[in-house]
Amino acid sequence: MSSGDDFSQQPTSLLSGVEDDTADDTPRQGGLGFGLLILRLALGVTMGAHGLQHLFGLFGGPGIGGFARVLETFGYHKQTTLLSWIAGVAELGGGVLVVVGLFTPLAAAALLGVAANAVYAKFHGGFFEQQGQGFEFELLLAASALSLLFTGAGPISLERNTPWRKRPLPLGLVSLLLAAAAAVVVIVLTR
Repeated sequence: MSSGDDFSQQPTSLLSGVEDDTADDTPRQGGLGFGLLILRLALGVTMGAHGLQHLFGLFGGPGIGGFARVLETFGYHKQTTLLSWIAGVAELGGGVLVVVGLFTPLAAAALLGVAANAVYAKFHGGFFEQQGQGFEFELLLAASALSLLFTGAGPISLERNTPWRKRPLPLGLVSLLLAAAAAVVVIVLTR
């Protein structure tokens, strides 16, 4: 470091460079946009495919009736058909919105709510997947959705010029509260 270095261009917060990557005085985050796109595609396609399985029986899925019966085996005994529709729509709709990068904090909250319920339902079966038990896969999906709540979609998305893309933390916190509330309501009302 030389004595003539100008530190006025240094980031001033943890979110600098993420909040507004179009500002001339903000450092570029080289692979951040591409990394977030990869995360969004992996999470959105995976959850969207699960939604198609649960709603329409595609990809060898159970469809609504079969998914309702699966939910019963995991301890959900009330309104399982309605819960099947809600979970399937949340997975499919949230997955599509996450892939295209639109309303990402709210879409990720929907996916987080579904994944959190899956973790809760499978928790007693141990961490590792064994014959339909175990929750490590669902935990990874939940962590991915939680990450997107606070990062937003990134610059390669349809929400490039939205207020929550430039400052993702406030809507991320609201979305986290919504996801937690939805997960608790589902557990309380259907188990």
